[in-house]
Amino acid sequence: MENSNLKKLVIVGAGGHGREVLWLAGNINKVRATYEILGFCDDNESLQGQTFSGLPVLGRPEDLDLTGALFFVVGVGDNATRKKIAERVEALGWRAETLIDPSAIVADDVSIGAGTYVGVVSNISPTAVIGRHAIVHNQSSVGHDTNMADFSQVSPGGRVLGHVNIGECGYIGSNAVVCPLKNVGAYAVLGACSFAIADIPDHSVALGVPARLRIKAQS
Repeated sequence: MENSNLKKLVIVGAGGHGREVLWLAGNINKVRATYEILGFCDDNESLQGQTFSGLPVLGRPEDLDLTGALFFVVGVGDNATRKKIAERVEALGWRAETLIDPSAIVADDVSIGAGTYVGVVSNISPTAVIGRHAIVHNQSSVGHDTNMADFSQVSPGGRVLGHVNIGECGYIGSNAVVCPLKNVGAYAVLGACSFAIADIPDHSVALGVPARLRIKAQS
């Protein structure tokens, strides 16, 4: 798809989540032609010059010599890694693009930061605030008045209820639930299928039903 009116989009990260980003951008294009998807960037030299999911792996972001404004989404699921990549690419002057799947239900007064991914059949309720380069994954929900900080993530099927705070790089696992008025700290992890009825401190891992603190997560 080549059109001067389309945004030139590069997906940074030729891996599993990169495929998800490509899928979502394609869903948007099916509703309205929005992106010329140029391909992927990746530091892995064995991938460079190859084809991934039908698109070229163009090299490292620093290696690209392309004219015009470039938009990017980081196709990396790991929060801390996504943060490092996003900051590195933004320093090149590329613009972070927010992708919201057409099937997502997002209240009118929700705030969503640049570079964030809002997946298929996800739901974000009124007055929620979603930071930069966050992930609200497929079939997940974020409750009213909830604040997700930059680089945080709710995995597929996760349920974050109202008035919850999730710190920078905080992670909610697949099908996990966070009860109202709870705090999930920076770099904290709530494991898959867990049920948080209490706060989870920074750099901690909580698992189970109800969720109990297990280990300290690395910063």
